[in-house]
Amino acid sequence: MVTAGRRGKFALLRRVGAQSAQVLWMPAWEAVLTCAIALLPAALVCAAVLVPLSIAVTGSAVPALAGGPLAALATGAPLVAVATTTLVGRSAMRSAAATPGGLARAVS
Repeated sequence: MVTAGRRGKFALLRRVGAQSAQVLWMPAWEAVLTCAIALLPAALVCAAVLVPLSIAVTGSAVPALAGGPLAALATGAPLVAVATTTLVGRSAMRSAAATPGGLARAVS
């Protein structure tokens, strides 16, 4: 929803000379950075729950976790975020408000 609401900013970027691909890469990188930054607090919260549980159940502080699902989550979340922001950004770029000079046509 935020990406779709940035049509005016996309139009401004296009007006000052940015290519369509450059404008679409911006929200994609933002999505990747958001996911990467969110993984650290998520890991800390999970560790705060899993370490005491692991100590109570197995006596070891190291939780027995399968690496496959964790790797799939760590790579899948950014991929889904990039795919959705790119698709929404592409549709926002095609609107009249996001084309160079289109903002004036959309307002009038």
